[in-house]
Amino acid sequence: MKRRMFLTAAAASLVQTLLEAQRAMSGPAPAAPGPSMNRFPGVTLITHDGRSVDFYQDLVKGKLVLINFMYATCTNSCPTYTANLARVQRLFGDRMGRDVFMYSITLDPDHDTPAVLQNYMKAYGVQPGWTFLTGAKPDIELLRRKLGLRDLNPVVDADKTQHIGVVLYGNERFDRWAACPALSEPAEIVRYVDWLVGGVGSATA
Repeated sequence: MKRRMFLTAAAASLVQTLLEAQRAMSGPAPAAPGPSMNRFPGVTLITHDGRSVDFYQDLVKGKLVLINFMYATCTNSCPTYTANLARVQRLFGDRMGRDVFMYSITLDPDHDTPAVLQNYMKAYGVQPGWTFLTGAKPDIELLRRKLGLRDLNPVVDADKTQHIGVVLYGNERFDRWAACPALSEPAEIVRYVDWLVGGVGSATA
């Protein structure tokens, strides 16, 4: 009986060793797709600090996020949108970069290098948890259209000075998505986002 138990344990140990070796040789298992994966094309962007990221896998998957489009040389709407979103960031407080993430994507990647975006962020007092992104123009346009942040009038849509002032927000874990004007009251934007997790916005403007 003891010999049989010994042989059984030895066989199980051998199988476990072989399985572990096979896993090590094949590398890590591919990441499971998230519920909102089909909303996002396979787009690689560059963060304001020069990191290359997969927009969905690295920035959005499994997170509570706010997304908008802007460009640094805009003198019409972007300054007011960005200033308003800076107030939103302050209301989220220490939840930013931990529970909530903000992403602003440039519509003028030829001009808006990471260094330009960093200077833009400094001008508005942007804090950690809010990432500005640039990249290849075709990729940015593909992402913008996939997210639905475009004008139905093709002439207006082609003019970046008339870009839609909307913030897309969502909880990727539950595939819950909505949008609101970028100039909504900051406390209201916080409340909208909290609704996606069943919370109640408690911040005051």
